[in-house]
Amino acid sequence: MNNTILSWNGTDHTAIYMKQLKENPLYYDPNLKIWVAYSYDYCKTLLLNADAHVPELVIDKTSPLNGRAKLLSGNLARLSNQQQHEAARGAAMRIWQKINEVDMNELLKALLCTANTQSFDWVETIGCRLPVQIILKGLNFNRTDSAFIISNLATLVRVMSPNKTEEDIKMINPVINRVYEITQKHMIASGFATGNKEETELLTCNLIGLFIQCYDAGRGLLSNTLLSLVANRGKMRQANDTNFYQKLVTETLRWNPPVHNTRRIAVKDIRLQGQTIRAGETILIVLAAANLDHNQFKDPEKFDISRDNNDQHLTFGIGGHNCLAKYMCINMAIQTCSFLMDNYQTISIIQKDLIYEPQLNVRLIKELIISLA
Repeated sequence: MNNTILSWNGTDHTAIYMKQLKENPLYYDPNLKIWVAYSYDYCKTLLLNADAHVPELVIDKTSPLNGRAKLLSGNLARLSNQQQHEAARGAAMRIWQKINEVDMNELLKALLCTANTQSFDWVETIGCRLPVQIILKGLNFNRTDSAFIISNLATLVRVMSPNKTEEDIKMINPVINRVYEITQKHMIASGFATGNKEETELLTCNLIGLFIQCYDAGRGLLSNTLLSLVANRGKMRQANDTNFYQKLVTETLRWNPPVHNTRRIAVKDIRLQGQTIRAGETILIVLAAANLDHNQFKDPEKFDISRDNNDQHLTFGIGGHNCLAKYMCINMAIQTCSFLMDNYQTISIIQKDLIYEPQLNVRLIKELIISLA
């Protein structure tokens, strides 16, 4: 059995995590030359360690990526550390505070009215669109600009990929230019950005960063929550629990999270479990394994919404780099569950064999064909 997961398809990741939690809670993979932390305590300790930095997205100055793509990579809260991180995170938090509450039922109805509810792809119809629509509508973007951003998200997110082909770059450059122009114009016109160049750049980049971040994590959570809802809707009727949806989403985030791991670079030697992670070495923090640690959760391999500490999962991280969108994502998934249960008697998963995207840090269903009636 491989100790480090290189593909989600055909891999029993839970068995690997449980094995490593028992045998190697902190493991050095000699082939990949990377430290891997599996246990809850080690993952939490490393996430909170000031000497474990988020790896920056390095783009060579000679790269054919345009200036705005390079500007974006250097200003995101999720990819920065220390003072730069404080400034970027402050900008991102200012944006979140400006997002107005939106009518989720209205958004879901509008998205579903374009689909054949007898058979449609939940990922494409809802997962890829709803999270960013909440942000765009909450910030009062107009329909034309919103439509362009939503239709080009799949291209936009490629700017974060470390291995971009020439074809990727040809697609990314015009899209990032237009999205940047749209976003900057809106920030200035709405009075959010005061006109100071550095402030405007920071706000614009971090709003685009939120679009990108919500695309993967949001569609992953919506797909995984739907699977949980279908599997557990009978228990809701038995329990008659008004907090059922919140508990369902929380346990889904622990048991079947979209984000499985995150990386750090040791900037100084770090001592952990009697071992030394040397400065310059890379650390893979396996959040999804930490969520299965029996030292933290009772019977962790079981899906159990009644467990009293499920909200202690590490899916959103912890500390200075914890996910700013976590409350929006949780509320989005809760309201989506409520909408489906209120409007449809039957929710059926037509597609039984699920295929996952070829990404190593997130476990995302590529397509999920369902029926609503």
